[in-house]
Amino acid sequence: MADSITVTVETETGTDEITLPLDVIDLYREEPEETDAMIAADMLVMAFTERAHALAHHSEDEATEVDLEAIESEMLEAFEDRFGVSYAEATGHSH
Repeated sequence: MADSITVTVETETGTDEITLPLDVIDLYREEPEETDAMIAADMLVMAFTERAHALAHHSEDEATEVDLEAIESEMLEAFEDRFGVSYAEATGHSH
């Protein structure tokens, strides 16, 4: 079995763990000083931003009780704060 790493996500409402192959973390390592935790956090920001964008612009479900565009806007800002480039610049995808 390949080496693995356990990532723990903790919030005010609970904790969850996921075990990943260490090699998948290494696929995203761009700088030697990047920690495994930094890479996992980067992936969370990327995933949440992508999902918020998809729901705001590519979902067929128009009826919702939440403001998807506001959520997307917050995630786009978090993405740019974390990576120093806009989501559109990083992905080549904009509206």
